[in-house]
Amino acid sequence: MARRNFKTDIPAAAGKAATGVLAGISSIEEGGSEGEFVISYHHPSLEKVVHIQAVATDISEYPDGNMFMVSCTDNDGASQAVIDTLTAIKDYLVGITVYELVFELSKHLESALNRVPGRPGRNDLGTETEDGDNDEPENGDDEDSLGNDADYDDDDNSEDEFEFDGEAFGLSSLDPRQPVTAGESRAQKTRFKRDLRQVKDAGYKVGIFSDFNSQAIFSISIRIGKLGLSDEAIEAWDVDEKDYVVLLVRFESAYAGLEGIVEEAVANTRVSFRIGKCRRYKPSMAQVLAAFSEVKCYTKAASSTESDSQTRVDHVFEKLFVSSSLDQFLNESFVSLLKLRERGSLSWEDANELLSARLGFGTAENVSFEPKEAGSGLAAEDHQVLALDHLTKADPSTQGSFPLAAMQFAMHYFLKCTEYCLRCHRRLEKGFEALRPYVCANPLCLFQYMAMGLGPSIEREILTEPYVVDLLVSLCYAAIQPDAGYKDNSPGDKQTPPAIRTLPTGLRLSVPNLASETEDTPIKVQVSPSTNRITLKEVMSDRHLMLNRWVAFRALGQTVTTHAVIVAIPEPGSWFDIEIMGESGRNWGTGLMGNVSLNMAPTGPKDYRAELFFYDTDFDSLLMQEKCEIMRHILDTLPSIRDIGCFLHNHAHGSLRSMSRISPPAASLLQWIVSSNRSCILQVDRSLKEVGEAGLDKAQRLSGKGRNREHERIPGLDGWIQFRFAQGSPDKELRFNRALHDVAARNDISANPTIFAWHGSNLSNWHSIIRTGLDFKDIRNGRASGNGVYFSRHYSTSIAYVQNSSRPWPNSALKVGACMSLNEIINLPGEFVSTNPHYVVSQLDWHQCRYLFVQSANHSTVFTSGIGLGSAGFIIWPKQQVPTGDGIHGQDPSRVIYGPNNASIEIPLSAIPFRDVNAGSADGPVSRVSKTSMKRGVLLLEDDSSVEDDIDIEFLHSDDEESEGKSPPHKKSHSHSSSIDAAGVYPLSHGSHPYHGLHKDSSIRRPPTPPSMDPTLTSFKPGALDLSTLVRLKPPSFASDFATRQLSHELKKMQAVQANTPLQELGWYMDFDEITNLFQWIIELHSFDCSLPLAKDMKEANVSSIVLEVRFGGDFPMSPPFVRIIRPRFLPFMNGGGGHVTGGGAMCMELLTLSGWTPVNSMESVILQVRMAITNTEPFPARLEKKTHQLNDYGIGEAVEAYRRAATAHGWEIPKELQQTADGV
Repeated sequence: MARRNFKTDIPAAAGKAATGVLAGISSIEEGGSEGEFVISYHHPSLEKVVHIQAVATDISEYPDGNMFMVSCTDNDGASQAVIDTLTAIKDYLVGITVYELVFELSKHLESALNRVPGRPGRNDLGTETEDGDNDEPENGDDEDSLGNDADYDDDDNSEDEFEFDGEAFGLSSLDPRQPVTAGESRAQKTRFKRDLRQVKDAGYKVGIFSDFNSQAIFSISIRIGKLGLSDEAIEAWDVDEKDYVVLLVRFESAYAGLEGIVEEAVANTRVSFRIGKCRRYKPSMAQVLAAFSEVKCYTKAASSTESDSQTRVDHVFEKLFVSSSLDQFLNESFVSLLKLRERGSLSWEDANELLSARLGFGTAENVSFEPKEAGSGLAAEDHQVLALDHLTKADPSTQGSFPLAAMQFAMHYFLKCTEYCLRCHRRLEKGFEALRPYVCANPLCLFQYMAMGLGPSIEREILTEPYVVDLLVSLCYAAIQPDAGYKDNSPGDKQTPPAIRTLPTGLRLSVPNLASETEDTPIKVQVSPSTNRITLKEVMSDRHLMLNRWVAFRALGQTVTTHAVIVAIPEPGSWFDIEIMGESGRNWGTGLMGNVSLNMAPTGPKDYRAELFFYDTDFDSLLMQEKCEIMRHILDTLPSIRDIGCFLHNHAHGSLRSMSRISPPAASLLQWIVSSNRSCILQVDRSLKEVGEAGLDKAQRLSGKGRNREHERIPGLDGWIQFRFAQGSPDKELRFNRALHDVAARNDISANPTIFAWHGSNLSNWHSIIRTGLDFKDIRNGRASGNGVYFSRHYSTSIAYVQNSSRPWPNSALKVGACMSLNEIINLPGEFVSTNPHYVVSQLDWHQCRYLFVQSANHSTVFTSGIGLGSAGFIIWPKQQVPTGDGIHGQDPSRVIYGPNNASIEIPLSAIPFRDVNAGSADGPVSRVSKTSMKRGVLLLEDDSSVEDDIDIEFLHSDDEESEGKSPPHKKSHSHSSSIDAAGVYPLSHGSHPYHGLHKDSSIRRPPTPPSMDPTLTSFKPGALDLSTLVRLKPPSFASDFATRQLSHELKKMQAVQANTPLQELGWYMDFDEITNLFQWIIELHSFDCSLPLAKDMKEANVSSIVLEVRFGGDFPMSPPFVRIIRPRFLPFMNGGGGHVTGGGAMCMELLTLSGWTPVNSMESVILQVRMAITNTEPFPARLEKKTHQLNDYGIGEAVEAYRRAATAHGWEIPKELQQTADGV
């Protein structure tokens, strides 16, 4: 789809250019390679037409995720102004179409070339002209307009009081910054360090990933244990006291201070944020790159080297439960809110109210313009770090720190996330202490919460609570089936409407219309199973035939439907090839409801005639029963939650939609199912046993990354899978809490405010019950005791009402067959409709579900308390234990509940949400930030400075003009919090010549070389490389003490990483025992993804590793190392090779030139990025030369020459000492 759009946009833009609407553009033509086109531009001041080459770096993500590169193909005809213009805008050609690119080029070139010599002013690129004046209009005095709220009139359309002009709030056109001079660069660096030191002085930790010159990337973090969260919040938010909340900040150009950002237009600040959690105070470089990546899924190479194993878990950057919401808020609104706060005396909340009002999402009538604190709302005596607000600093003359303001903003909305709407971030109605954040009553917020992924992260939910997701899908699947028995569609026979009450709307789902026939569907085709080819009776238009489009087809007269993706289309489109992704309808005729006649799809290689359905029908246009049938088809194709979890585990930064087996409507439907449930459901049972084919139990294991909550089980219910409602839907919980306070105000119920009782219902009802609560709209079993919701104290009574006439979701691990709930009810039986033989409660706000019990449909006896033995592959649940350590809830002695065999049931205290029934009002919830736990956390985690890396400390406190004589703080030698045991790394420098290598003193404790490895996961064998076949250099004469110390430090870090990471996960290997020269490293890259063409070539050539050589110069780390491949030889680019390997074996990477190098780069990240580059399959995958050409290694001379050619072609700066570094003498 993206490639097709790109190809059609080129002639479309050319057509517009031909009309003369684009000044100076005479033609636009496709180039000689994919993704390339050439723009012809002419101006009277130019001697001849200039040809500008534009290349799309990622067509598959066009336009949103693509970036264009532009350059002149003939610099002789281009003036310096043209070259400067192309250079100035090159970093801003992201996420735009071909026409938008050409339009911007035309506009900026015309502006640059039309300037009259000697005329003062500023051009469109933002560079000063001769007199340095600015011809842009003045903003006036509107900065002072917020000082008095009396001047603000919400009904006045005038913008005079507070001007939300386009330039100030992100609506301006491209406006690249003026290049900085060397002096300005030093000043920026000084400001960068000073701002980060303010962050550190405020109690946060700082991690540096990139210098400020080209792209400043850094992290700010604080330990969860220092935030003082309550135990309930820590559990519900799925964090640990030892985790860090990490804010990643990236400036896509040079760093700018707070004042510069406030003065700059929002669109030109080009700063982005990501918030998440990590076991260390900063994640690894690979995780940071992945977090900021705009592609659908992080590369396999990165995920294989940064596995989520126990040994590397400290470096993983994971999403928080509110990451999607806060990321969007930070990236969309933070800079605008910062401008508002700096221009007026506003809090973050008031600034957001004002911004929302101006954007049409409310009024600003409650905005206060009086100066106020805007920190976390915590008293300074309780928490010095979180209570302060940097923007209300005591000394206004001091320069503010943009990073510190960003972190305090993030912490304010993270700690108080339950008090604000997840979408508009305006304050919610008070009334109860929410466990998790939710959205306000605004329909737009509710829609975006469910449709735009602003609710719970579906990926995180699958990884942490897989059974909860499985349960939600299963209940939805039951709810969209006919409610009272499946009937054959014979004439005159009508199906009962499904039980589901609300269907997804507005999600723009494109689905196959399998439920009814229209004029366009179905299309008669011929299917060839042996070749996966579908032949059409007539040529179809491009509107239907598109690559990667999903289709469905089924044999004539049969019901099993196959779903597939189009992978190849000829010209013209009379046939297309497909890749089969799944099927639907196969199990619709069997199950608990009995067997129904069902025609199966044909098997075997014979061709057959079929009906074809494109995924092109608007879901919202279908009737209700048609929607339900289509939803069943779509959910049938959805892989099991376990399979999705395995995919996400192996692709650490992948998304649900990046899994090829999941169709777009299936991904949207799963997102809706999870997001529409706003209850906080936790899986109590995690341990399970799998039954093998022979009926033998496999090893018991845990499911999901969430907490082990088996102590929260209610004992005596063997055979039932238990889920706990930590909190119901927010609006229902709010009404229950208010009702409880109302009852407590007029009746003394302090001894036992609530009681518990069972409720049984048909499986198809539970999808709606867990969303809106129990009601009595429908009559199913009569109402002998009056109108209301029926409950019972006796398990044996409610189990009789547990019915099921639905088939389980075929891909479910739970295979849900029955559900029953345990409910909390306000203890005022005198106002119930009836109490004998059942509780009948007419007040809908008087009860809440607290436990849900699920029984698998594959049990031999469904409705018994005994455990059933499932068939092969099904799960059985171990005998449950009595809860320990969590305490038992004291029940009303006259209202005790009974379980199986009429035995009394003990309820863990965890089933009761935290509340104070005797509070004077239901308003004003207790904050989830607990002063008690805060003081405890501060005391326990008061000093964890030893976890910081030396490089971060040295960078922040290195000598510069503004260092004020500060020296780096003393760093402890070892900390249990650190991921590297300093005692486990032996020194690299001994004697008078430290660069001579490692001291071979046997008394020194050395890490194991090689590290632990699993031979079943990799064919690589450490130590198999014969180093005598390689050129080994002597220590160079140019070796400086500074470079030696830095290399020793880097080698120690590399050694520690290798010692603590299994080889198959690390992906590289160094024999540290054989290092004799610190300035020459030999590294082997291995264990590549077996699906890569490179890995297949290596296997065929019997090559287990790629041998790299890294040579360092005397000024390292100020200049980059020289990295080249020694063996094997790669297929040159001109012959179809790729992987960023030049014809001479050197790496073609800007990172390894002065243009892309920064001294803060670690060698671990360099090797990782080299490995990622080699495994990159765009534009072509790396391949090995044929075996007949593998006689010789790459030579150092050809590598240097190839490096020079590549750097010159790309315009990258070559290190002056390159030849000396390469010679190594």
